[in-house]
This record gives sequence, structure tokens and C-alpha cells, in this order.
Amino acid sequence: MLFNSFIFLLLFLPLTIIGYFGLNHFHKEGLAKAFLLGMSLWFYGYFRPSYLIILVLSILVNFGIYRALRLPGKTKGFRKAVMLFGVLGNVGTLGYFKYLDFLLKEWNFVFHDDIPLLGILLPLGISFFTFQQLGFVIDAYRGEIEEYPFLDYALFVAFFPQLVAGPIVTHWEMIPQFRDSSKKKFQSDNFAIGCVYFILGMSKKLLIADAFGRVVDYAFATIDYMRPIDVLVASFSFYLQIYFDFSGYSDMAIGLGRMLNFELPVNFNSPFKAITISDYWKRWHITLTRFFTKYVYIPLGGSRRGTVRTYVNVFLVFLVSGIWHGAGTGYVLWGISGGLGMIFCKIFAAQLDKIRKNKLGAALLWLITAAYVSIFFSFFRAEDASVGFRLFSRLLPSVSAGASGVLIDFTKVLFDYSGLGYRIQQLQIPICVAFYALAVFIAVKMPNIREIAGKFRFTVWRAIGLAVLFLLCFLSLSGVTTFIYFNF
Repeated sequence: MLFNSFIFLLLFLPLTIIGYFGLNHFHKEGLAKAFLLGMSLWFYGYFRPSYLIILVLSILVNFGIYRALRLPGKTKGFRKAVMLFGVLGNVGTLGYFKYLDFLLKEWNFVFHDDIPLLGILLPLGISFFTFQQLGFVIDAYRGEIEEYPFLDYALFVAFFPQLVAGPIVTHWEMIPQFRDSSKKKFQSDNFAIGCVYFILGMSKKLLIADAFGRVVDYAFATIDYMRPIDVLVASFSFYLQIYFDFSGYSDMAIGLGRMLNFELPVNFNSPFKAITISDYWKRWHITLTRFFTKYVYIPLGGSRRGTVRTYVNVFLVFLVSGIWHGAGTGYVLWGISGGLGMIFCKIFAAQLDKIRKNKLGAALLWLITAAYVSIFFSFFRAEDASVGFRLFSRLLPSVSAGASGVLIDFTKVLFDYSGLGYRIQQLQIPICVAFYALAVFIAVKMPNIREIAGKFRFTVWRAIGLAVLFLLCFLSLSGVTTFIYFNF
């Protein structure tokens, strides 16, 4: 089920809020948790009920591993074997669904073989709920987890706001909240600020990201007709699209959690304001970075084994991150670009700090960072690196010579101008330039949603503004699109 859908807004969400707080009101706390878990499972299995089998089996198996790790009197070897079984089982499951068909395809290409592909369908959000449970198993092996009942664990994995596309939450963040009796009663302040998060996040997705998404889809369908200016517009469009799409989802998830009195972790801290690559990746998808830091970077040695080893560890973390996002050479190249950018920033940290103290230098660094990230996000969108290289080959005069260009068409697909008068159509490019400028201004100069929510005070005009945004989003639901990170 999508947050940005009629059934979610008109049926699922009201029913969930009323049912959960209603049961708690009558002191049926266990039943209220079970109800919330049941609604979360309905949310996940709405489009494809067969996905539920995978999710439920994953929860049952991982909880069984957790219980085995807590058996008294077991040897260290037994516990390590159980932990390794859990890690390999989770990684193997992820590998089967995300990478097996890709590996078979690459095998056929390299060895000129003809092994039939299995046509495996990727379950929604499998990377997210698998990583949550992977971290849980490792923490249980380390003795960092207390006794949790099955219902609390299952709700921790399946809680609907963060189930499909994060944030990647931890047991110590969520399970104590599920057990906190002070959170069982409906709180109007939490509900109100949750609505602010949700409406602003939905506005990011429907009113901004989806507009750029139409441009990007059109661009990748017309690569062979592009001129250099078209390539630059397409690349920057996806950079804007994925930010407003994914951060919008995360904001909506946090808002839904707040409506139910639960605090979800922040996943974005204004990455568009980043001056350097290293600063950018500290602000982007924060919970994924946290996961890789704890379970990959630190076990590899972190920064404790010398400079060269630190650079290698940083590179490996970003490589794994690229692979985690999907089976495609474009994802791998995107991950490598992040690792190389981070290493560059570490090597030249002192010089970069000097440059950023000057306003002109800081502006130049911001521009370089934005260009670098948008270029490699284009490979992310392409999935296959060859498509990304084909896109950027259009920057070469010898390749793009004679191309008809699609910039005017971009302006037509960004907004629907059908039925409008000639005078309005003549203003297509200025209107589109203004839209791009507005999006950049929002991302770079406006306070982020956490800063807005922290200082937000309801006034009549603000309430009207939120109502207008919600109405615009509601009217846009007929052209609903899924979130980019649903694919991961």
C-alpha cells in the first residue's frame, strides 16, 4: 500500500489510529499491539499477498535464531554458529531475491551461455527489513539485547511507517517505545505535528519529485536525441527527484509514527546544503550510514589500523552500499563514486576546510559537489552502467552533432500544458526554470522539516497553508506513482 493513495488516506490510516488508541483506551494493550501488527501486515501485503509469506517467514526464522542465542548454558562455539547461520541466512535470502537473476544474466553474457532466468520478483522493502533483522541477530550474539516477546519483535520489524523504505530502525529505538505505557494514549500535540511532517513530506513527493520524475523518465527514453544541455538537465532532474522522493517518504514515515506517539529516527539532514562529498554522505540516508558504520566499517577496523586501511574500509563500505541498492553495474559505480569522493575529502581535508571558509570558495565547492553527486546518481537511475555512459556520451560534440534535442519536450512533460493558450505555452521554459530554481531554493535555503517541526506553532494562516498543500496532494493522487526506494 502507498502512503500517497486514496485507500491509505481514507481507510487505512483512520482505521489504524482509531483502532490502536481505542483498544489502548480500554486497557487492551496487548490486543492493541496485535492490531497494529495486523494492520502493518495488511499494509505490506495489499498489492501482493504472497509477499506476506516471505515477511512472516523472515520474522519467524530470525526470532527463532534470537531465542537460540539466548538459550542458557550454550558454548561460545554454538552461539557463534547460530549467529553465522542467521547472518548467512539473511544475506543469502537477500542475494537470492535481488541478485540471482542478475548473476545468471551476467554469466550468460560472459560465457555465451543460455541459462534461463528465474524471473524472481523482488519483495517490497526486503533490503530494509532484512537489514533490521540482520543487525538484531548480531546484537543478540553480542549480548546487547534484553528479553523481548515475539509480539514486540514482530512489530519492530513490520511497523508499517518504516517497513517498506525505512528509516532503518534499531531495536533499542523502537521496542522500548512499544512497551512504554505513556505512549498508549492519543496525544493531540503529537498527532498535529505528525500531520505537519506527513503533509510536507507528501508535498515533496507529489508536487515536486513526481514532476521531475516525468522529466527523467522521458529523458531516459530519448537518450539518442539529446544534446549536451539535455543531458545536464536530465542528470540534475534525477538528483532533485530522488532527494524529494526519498526524503519525502522518510518525512511521511516520521509523521505517521508521531501520529501514533512513536519517534522514528531522522534519515536526512539537508544533504543539498552539503559543501563537500563527505558532508553530503553524512547527511544522506543517515540510518543506512549508521548501519554500515556499526556492522561493516567498525568490524573491518574502522580508522584504527592506519590511514591506508581506513581508506580501504571506507571504499568497501560504499561498495557494499552500492551493491545493497540493487543488482546492476550502475549501482556499483554509484557506490564506488561515493567511496572515492569520501577518500578524496579525507586526503585533502585541511585544504577543503580552508577553501570553505571563503564564501566564494564554499559556493564553488557546493557546485562541484552537486555536479559530482548528480552525475553519479544518473548511473544509479540507469541501473546499468552502460546506459549511464551512453547518456553522458551525448555531451561529446561528435556524438551529439545533429541531435534534435529534447529540452522543449522536457518543459512539456514537467507540467501538462495541454489545453492552455499559446501565450502560456510560450512561457514554458521560463516557468520550468522557475520551478527548478524553487526546488533548489527549498532544498538549499529553507529549513528542513525537523527544524520546521521543532519550532512550528499553529496559526490560522499556517493551518490554511497546510490544508491547501494537502488538497493539492489529494487532487494529485489520481496520477499516483510509487516511491523510488520501494525497489530496494
